[in-house]
Amino acid sequence: MKTVQIRITVSKEIDRLLEEVGKKLGKKKSMLARELMEQRMYELNLIQKEFKGE
Repeated sequence: MKTVQIRITVSKEIDRLLEEVGKKLGKKKSMLARELMEQRMYELNLIQKEFKGE
């Protein structure tokens, strides 16, 4: 699987929250942000549509 790196800009408050939650879960902020984005896309049925070829 080929991966692509992206950069996002978030507010200081979101950065702080990602830092706190990441520490509690033992994850990097970037990994946590990626997982949250993927989960939201799944909830919006965007990922399922892509895999189904719609």
